[in-house]
Amino acid sequence: NQIKLIHDAAVSIPGVKGEIHVPQIANHVPALKISWNDRIKATPEEIRNALRNGHPSIETMGGKETIDITTWMMIPGEERIVARKIKELLEASAKS
Repeated sequence: NQIKLIHDAAVSIPGVKGEIHVPQIANHVPALKISWNDRIKATPEEIRNALRNGHPSIETMGGKETIDITTWMMIPGEERIVARKIKELLEASAKS
């Protein structure tokens, strides 16, 4: 499952939490909310901007507290790229 792979990569970083939910609208496509505690220095906005400005560009949603991801437009296999990039950015921002 695409969203589970991204979830598992994100929560492998200490201090990171993921919540998978299936909204009643939006074609019942699973979505993921990623949040973290102060062990990660970056804000959700900083991670979101790094994903957007990276290569390939990855668009996410969310606000001040979370990064939100849905897989409804992903081509099979793209979830691996998203998972790897999110994990890299969170790891790089983790306090040692």
